[in-house]
Amino acid sequence: MLKIFTVPEGPESTLTQIEQRLSLNLNEFLKEHIVAEEKPLREIEKDFNSADLPEQPTFVSEHTQHLLDTLVSHSVHTSAPSFIGHMTSALPYFLMPLSKIMIALNQNLVKIETSKAFTPLERQVLGMLHNLTYGREESFYQQWLHSAKHSLGAFCSGGTVANITALWVARNNAFPADGDFEGIQKQGLLKALLHYGYQGMAVLVSERGHYSLKKAADVLGLGHDNLVRVKTDANNRIDIDDLKLKLEELEQNKIKPIAVVGVAGTTETGNIDPLNDIADICEQHNCHFHVDAAWGGATLMSNTYRHLLSGIERADSVTIDAHKQLYIPMGAGMVLFKDPNAMSSVEHHAAYILRKGSKDLGRHSLEGSRSGMAMLVYSSMHILSRPGYELLIDNGIDKARYFADLIKQEDHFELVTEPELCF
Repeated sequence: MLKIFTVPEGPESTLTQIEQRLSLNLNEFLKEHIVAEEKPLREIEKDFNSADLPEQPTFVSEHTQHLLDTLVSHSVHTSAPSFIGHMTSALPYFLMPLSKIMIALNQNLVKIETSKAFTPLERQVLGMLHNLTYGREESFYQQWLHSAKHSLGAFCSGGTVANITALWVARNNAFPADGDFEGIQKQGLLKALLHYGYQGMAVLVSERGHYSLKKAADVLGLGHDNLVRVKTDANNRIDIDDLKLKLEELEQNKIKPIAVVGVAGTTETGNIDPLNDIADICEQHNCHFHVDAAWGGATLMSNTYRHLLSGIERADSVTIDAHKQLYIPMGAGMVLFKDPNAMSSVEHHAAYILRKGSKDLGRHSLEGSRSGMAMLVYSSMHILSRPGYELLIDNGIDKARYFADLIKQEDHFELVTEPELCF
């Protein structure tokens, strides 16, 4: 057992040879081991059909060959040129060796004691993306970047948790402590509604809003019926007139609108809501403005196309997925907040962890134990740099427009919507 934890595989072992081949030519390895023929899922399930725990150990080399035969061979080749229908793609090659460093260190970002330098690194990465989104002055980041009592956002597993976190903060800030009422975080939803005189609460988003918002409505106690879907126009963007009408109807029925969600990159069509118009309406109604930019947020890296997201800097919170257009492995999402005080409404402490006054990141995050994925974002932003990302994004958008032109020329296909982003 000691050997398994401390001694690497020998130079002739299957695992070592695989590592070497991955290092020399990743694409060739994938071409060789991912089977081109489609195998039905029902057939694949036969290789994973036992619920019994192994009672006998297996040699690492034997198990590695088992993975090649049953798992790798029938995985999705996300680097293939023909794989264009999803937001998962090839990764920069340097992320493989860097990922080994991250795994070997096995840091837990929930608290300082289990992450040390990873904590200020993650705070810096959040600050860099916050600066990209909101563009505040240098003194702002000097004051708030590493403040123990404040937060510019949180890393999480992806856009779903990021959106839930944003609406969690919006809900708690919509029902703060007031007089004898100690706040929704302490006394719950029912007492919050009774104290403030509402019959319910709601979140508004266009018909193209991501399904994660439905999960958020469920988790946060709104209910699916109070995720109000707003009509879209011919370009799949939120209909501003219908948004105004829906807000008026909610207020007449004493339903508190806790947030309006603007979409910067709809999942199906890649369109962007008129963010400035939504911001104006949210200011008029004193309502939290959240932008789901899980897909489109990276466009801010491009000086050529960042104007497409004009108004995002007015959002109270923004979701960005690094595992989409920032080309990071799956499991790297984040939510940013304009106000460094915003997340204080969801702060939690425990006697053995997340102590008051500490810089433990887990105080403000929905998730507890987390890996140090921020390291890979940090490294990519340094190795590729903003101009490097700009090159990738500009090239992607140009290709999307070229592809759209090809579709227009073909009678057998219909262009559903003009591309705004590289999708």
